[in-house]
Amino acid sequence: MKEEKISRTVLLKLIEALMREEDLETVSRIISADPHLTAKILTFVNSAYCNLRREIHSVEDAVAYIGYRKLKEIAFALLLSVTLTEKSKEELLRTLKLVYLNKAVAKRVFKKLNLENNAFLIGILSQVYDEKGEELERVCVSRAIIEGLRNNSSPLGKVRVLAEKLLPWCDRIVNGDKNFKLPCRNLS
Repeated sequence: MKEEKISRTVLLKLIEALMREEDLETVSRIISADPHLTAKILTFVNSAYCNLRREIHSVEDAVAYIGYRKLKEIAFALLLSVTLTEKSKEELLRTLKLVYLNKAVAKRVFKKLNLENNAFLIGILSQVYDEKGEELERVCVSRAIIEGLRNNSSPLGKVRVLAEKLLPWCDRIVNGDKNFKLPCRNLS
């Protein structure tokens, strides 16, 4: 059975509202605009993960219980999921490698800048930036992330570009080849 698709536009509106800390009613109304998103949120809040004593039936109650921070994490995860389900197995594998390479490059090459978490997010958001750049610019978590997506010479842009250049060597890195050294000088 094929899982129903959640609207990317609704997810981006939800992320924007959460970033702006809109009121509970507004956030609930955005979620309710997509029946598949509504079902996901209600399923999550009523799951064993949340361990509630009573079942929650309203989106507003679910949002109040989950909280904006956790809901933002869920929305970003669903955005990535919606984006990746449209890709072939090879594209999906490439995307996941790139996401983790972004984080690894930030950690190892640009370690003094402490960019790991933002680099991971850049890897995720770069998959939708070409198609939904304008909307992402309105909702994104920080100006640094937008710059990293848009400008190759920004700190996060450099991380993203280097990760893309390292992608051909990804399998050697992932498999822990001890003789492999990052060819940073040759890639700049």
